[in-house]
Amino acid sequence: MKWLTPCEEAFNTLVPYIRVAIMRKLVERGVPVKRASKIVGLSATSYEKRIKEEKLNLLFTDREIMDMIEGLVTRIISGDSVEETSLCILCSKSRKTFGLPGCFI
Repeated sequence: MKWLTPCEEAFNTLVPYIRVAIMRKLVERGVPVKRASKIVGLSATSYEKRIKEEKLNLLFTDREIMDMIEGLVTRIISGDSVEETSLCILCSKSRKTFGLPGCFI
């Protein structure tokens, strides 16, 4: 059995979708895909591949998660800093949506 921390487990199964969701909202607000890709740290190819996956809808149907994503996108667009803990809290709230066990945050 391989031992994984909650963060390691989420990094492969959840975080890419959080990045896609943030990137999608940036693009919807007029940020070019190439620039959004740089901001979020996800290639445009990965974005295009994952934007069509059903798993992404799990995030978009949860109002609390979407409110958090909208808040992050607003800060990014306005040039405000985004603290790492904001992403940790978002990931923590999103874990149950993906059937992952909770984390300690």
